[in-house]
Amino acid sequence: MQTARTPPEGMVEEYEKIAKMILERPENIPNSLHNVLLKLAETHPGAVYWIVRKFYQEYLRLYVSDTGYIGFADRYVPDIMYPGDIALYMIAEHLNPGDVVQITFTDREEVSIFAIHGRVHSFNPDGSIEIKDIRTNEQYTVVTWNLLGKLVKVIPFGSADWNELFGASVVSRDWIATVVEETIESEKKAGRDDADPVLQELKSRLSQVV
Repeated sequence: MQTARTPPEGMVEEYEKIAKMILERPENIPNSLHNVLLKLAETHPGAVYWIVRKFYQEYLRLYVSDTGYIGFADRYVPDIMYPGDIALYMIAEHLNPGDVVQITFTDREEVSIFAIHGRVHSFNPDGSIEIKDIRTNEQYTVVTWNLLGKLVKVIPFGSADWNELFGASVVSRDWIATVVEETIESEKKAGRDDADPVLQELKSRLSQVV
């Protein structure tokens, strides 16, 4: 894991000032920290996620694998998942070429935030990683804090395991119907070679949730 760099001269004092301001209102510490992180996440969401994960590991002494996550897919990722599937992610440690990872980054103006799935292509001497977007085949150079997690399992929509997890979640069938409908429209416009079977699967799912 990438280690924190030594702050520039004078920055430690600035960090201490911010900490003292927060500590002056101890009853509001959780809200204050939350608001600071939200502000930072507006432009650097990956960095916020990375440092929170690092805090779990180094300060709370939790294994990094304890901080993976689970999510319902909201888009079609070719040959991997459809909207409505359940995706299981582990911390993106010890990566190998071909691993599927979820990454986050902002555009050049740092206005829009993107989250995509890509395959690990190669590793650079400076520690950065070359990732290929699975949907577009565009290649990106990312650093540690761009990595949200490594995809380890996809639980198909409607399977026994899916029904069990869906029943315990707060996700609604209306939400699934909405993301499936949106994906149908986007796939129609995309004009992919595999459009027919993809649209057929999406329409089948939609019929099961409306």
